[in-house]
Amino acid sequence: MQRTLTTSPRPTIIDHVRRSAAIASLVTLALLLVACSQSARDDAAATDTAQRDSAVQHDGAASRDGGRAARSYQLGFSALPPTLSDEGYLAAFDFAAQHADVLLIQRAPAWADFLPGATPSTKLRAATAAERDALRARGLQLFIALDPFDPAARERLAAPPRGYEDRTFADPALRQAFVTEAKYLGLNHQPAYFSLGTEINATFERDPAQYQRFLAAYQEAYAAVKSVSPRTQVFVTFQYEQLLGVIPWDPPHAPRWELLRDFEGRLDLFALTSYPSFAYAVARKAPSDYYRQARSHTALPIAFASVGYASTPGRDGLNSSTASEQRRFLERLLQDADELAAPLLVWFAARDADYLSAPPNDLIASIGLRAVDGQAKEAWPLWEEAARRPYDPAITAQRPPPVPASTRP
Repeated sequence: MQRTLTTSPRPTIIDHVRRSAAIASLVTLALLLVACSQSARDDAAATDTAQRDSAVQHDGAASRDGGRAARSYQLGFSALPPTLSDEGYLAAFDFAAQHADVLLIQRAPAWADFLPGATPSTKLRAATAAERDALRARGLQLFIALDPFDPAARERLAAPPRGYEDRTFADPALRQAFVTEAKYLGLNHQPAYFSLGTEINATFERDPAQYQRFLAAYQEAYAAVKSVSPRTQVFVTFQYEQLLGVIPWDPPHAPRWELLRDFEGRLDLFALTSYPSFAYAVARKAPSDYYRQARSHTALPIAFASVGYASTPGRDGLNSSTASEQRRFLERLLQDADELAAPLLVWFAARDADYLSAPPNDLIASIGLRAVDGQAKEAWPLWEEAARRPYDPAITAQRPPPVPASTRP
């Protein structure tokens, strides 16, 4: 059912928060570098009781599974901090290390550092090293999202350098800068997961021509990353509610599954972001095959690159969510992830953030599985139980074949 909001949040409100977090995290990376030595000592103590395989194994899962069924997916959180402070960012890293396998860090391109003739600045190189060391000290896998488009206006490039403000991906210098930075990050981070475009169908909806120009740059960037980090899973993400045409502040449309064909041969995962509390009043209103229907449209592994569900009612009647509804959604999400043999499941915010009270960000203020003060919500025990299950990536490799579209109910 479509609902009308008094204040339109736009389909990119999650990205507004991601962008703020990414910018602020760069400021704190110097602190992270200083903190790494202490963090490593702290982590060493934790490692005595929870060993982590540095490549893929979940922290301590093999020793703590208690006979639990293995899971196909790595669990993750974004680097969204509960408070905008150095301590808040460090807390986001540390919390992920205790309760997940992967940390999602998203940022806009550092265009000026990679234009023809330029070299990465000392600041950028120091930030890259500090970030890498902070993740390694905590035993976390990296999911990096290089987001070239402005979260507030998906048809525009994000923070282009001086003199390039009105340019697009048709400009050879900007296109090459994007490709070169992607290669730089792949080489220096060797990330487990690398998104080269966030919610790219939003760009298609706003400016199909800009979307087409991006496709050419993406093809080059994909190849560049693979040349230096062949084990990295490279992809773009799709905003799932918008892909299905059920976002309440956009005109409804038929699902745009055909967009996946634009990336054929250059997409390692079908990675989606999903926030059903923007589209459905309560979790049970979402169709029973809400995520499983994707198997009819792609043979790629289906990854949950960023998901969340509000635990309080939304403004202007957007939803009637409660902590119990959030728990029901997570329970169903974990079941679907198992059935789909998903390789990755990232919950957008581990904890609620104290700086998201004003519109439009208030709509995601209660997405965390814990409150601002750290108190666990109803859904938290489900996450803890999933985290205790041993991680087995072979399950994804043995996933069932996709269901042909002609057999869909």
